[in-house]
Order: sequence, then C-alpha cells, then structure tokens
Amino acid sequence: MANVALRRAMRDAQVGNQSLAERCGVDVKTVERWLQDETRIPHLRHQWAAAEVLGVDTSVLWPEAIRNTVKTGPDREVLTVYPYRSACPKSIWRNLISSARNEIVFAGYTNYFLWLEHPNLAKVLRRKAEQGCKIRFLIGDPDS
Repeated sequence: MANVALRRAMRDAQVGNQSLAERCGVDVKTVERWLQDETRIPHLRHQWAAAEVLGVDTSVLWPEAIRNTVKTGPDREVLTVYPYRSACPKSIWRNLISSARNEIVFAGYTNYFLWLEHPNLAKVLRRKAEQGCKIRFLIGDPDS
C-alpha cells in the first residue's frame, strides 16, 4: 500500500522525488520505495531529513515507526501519561527532583511552573548541586 502521507507532504511542500532524495542523501529509487510501500520505514537519520525538508513531523510520514519503538508490554517504561502538564500532580515533580542523584535536566519552553508550584526549588537545587548532582536547563526558542 502506498505511503499517502509522504506523497501528500511532498506535494504540499512542492518537493519531487529527485529533490527529496538529494536532500536526504539517498538514491531516488529509495524515495520511490518509500512512496510505494508505507511499511518501508527509512533509517532514523533519513526520516529526520525528510521531515525537515517537508516541514512535517516524522510521525506524520511514518506513524508505524513510532508504534515500533514504543513498548506496549508489561515491561514498558512509560508508567503514566497526562494529557497536559497541569494534570500531573505536584508531588510527582517534587519526588522526581528530590530522588535525583546524578543529574536533573529541565528541558522545555515552560518550566516556570516549577518555580511557582515549588517555592523552595532554588534551595533544593542548590543542595542537590552541592551533593554532586548536575543541574541543567535547556530552554527552547519558540521561534525556532
């Protein structure tokens, strides 16, 4: 069965087979195979390259790739999923931060909520750092 999502994204981005192949660093026949068979999932670096060229997320082009990498059995790593950040109880954030020993990484656009919900966060992080825990903040640029 054809990869309709890939074909549509290429049409919308006005990118042809040859152009996509060149920009992803693959042969044009490879792109044709991607288009002909939706179960053919490219290497991750090619998924990323194609998604960047076409301006869409990789999960749009190859949703099966996501399903193949997410564990669904009893040994899965995802324990709970919340539909939005504020649905996650404050105690979970507190426990995650207090139980960290080696490293804490805050990554995202809106980590300010932690400072509002946990007034002693600066003291806690300072104490963690003094105990040898690495503290890093990765701040996303909403315009990127």
